[in-house]
Amino acid sequence: MSMARYSRRLAPAGLGRLPMTAPAGSGMAMDISADYINHFKSQYNTEHGGSWCSAFEVLVAKAWQSRTRAAGFEPDSTVHLCFAMNARPLLHASLPRGSVGFYGNCYYIMRVSALAGKVSGSSIPDVVKIIKDGKRRMPSEFARWASGEAGADGGEDPYQITSDYRTLLVSDWTRLGFAEVDYGWGPPAHVVPLTNLDYIATCILVKPWAHKPGARLITQCVTPDRVAAFHQGMLDMN
Repeated sequence: MSMARYSRRLAPAGLGRLPMTAPAGSGMAMDISADYINHFKSQYNTEHGGSWCSAFEVLVAKAWQSRTRAAGFEPDSTVHLCFAMNARPLLHASLPRGSVGFYGNCYYIMRVSALAGKVSGSSIPDVVKIIKDGKRRMPSEFARWASGEAGADGGEDPYQITSDYRTLLVSDWTRLGFAEVDYGWGPPAHVVPLTNLDYIATCILVKPWAHKPGARLITQCVTPDRVAAFHQGMLDMN
């Protein structure tokens, strides 16, 4: 049997220089009306033969396009959209007794990529379709990842959050139950994230003020000099 000896004078080798991070973003909160959401859902329904889309999909599509335009990415550069998807239904067959009695969550980080020019120049319904096409790949990508591959998108680990400025990380908080928590004096008027990482471009969808329809978008996804352009893009309903 061998034993390792410990010495305070020995320090582990450094990991090298950290990767180049995205410039610090500037935060913005925007209330989204139900009419705004229904406007773009109706557009998608009309342009895609009566097909349905979610509020999350239209808001994320609008935010992704507005950010891509405001950031001024080269049209031939690739931009990415990352979001968590529920992977628990894909595990039922591999769990004991068909997952009866199993409690817990399992999510997969889905990455959707497209040329900046396509995201900027397409209609919102077409950007929604890009997102939907990406979501349809989730079962096959998750299966490949679960079989031992690092990731189905270029071999990258989907859970490795990147600070690449071309990547927008979005999250939906509307169904987490935070807004329904009651400690004895009623539910909260509003729930917002306490902290955020300055070097990761984020967009978080939360519930609006109590008893108000629609949604609230909390973003930190563009540099301070591009916030006005991003906000104007979000207001444009054409």
